[in-house]
Amino acid sequence: MLVPVLERDGEAALVLIRRSDGLGRDPGQIAFPGGHLEEGEQALEAALRESFEEIGLDPDLVEVVGEFGVLERGRERERVVPFVGIVTGRTRLVADGSEVAAILEVPVASLAAEGVSWQERWGPVGAESDVCFFAGTPELADDLVWGLTARIVWKLLAAIFGET
Repeated sequence: MLVPVLERDGEAALVLIRRSDGLGRDPGQIAFPGGHLEEGEQALEAALRESFEEIGLDPDLVEVVGEFGVLERGRERERVVPFVGIVTGRTRLVADGSEVAAILEVPVASLAAEGVSWQERWGPVGAESDVCFFAGTPELADDLVWGLTARIVWKLLAAIFGET
């Protein structure tokens, strides 16, 4: 999975996608580009390949500056490695309609604004966990960012601003 960060109008922005409604898994949800490994592929290779396929992001324009290590995704217990990549050049992103309904460029400052994020405790008593949410920025409109995507955004903001 790739966490693309680009500069738009002098601000750092995260690139998120709204998954197509026709997908069998997580239709309409907000996510980062990148996905499943193909045979013989490493996690970073898959993140860059899938980002190119899903939004037309040229891998040569991505400077990987970090990773969050292996994270587990919800009930499926799918393991994901998110890589943070700075988009080093001006690029025009184009959604692959079969997988991506929309591309959202959300300023980091908007995601860090007061009242945009919150956590809730979910799960059975004794096994609860914090679930992160983001909503209410102009770029997100009516979209809700939650689950693994929101957890990654939360971690990224904590790394940038030194908060938890």
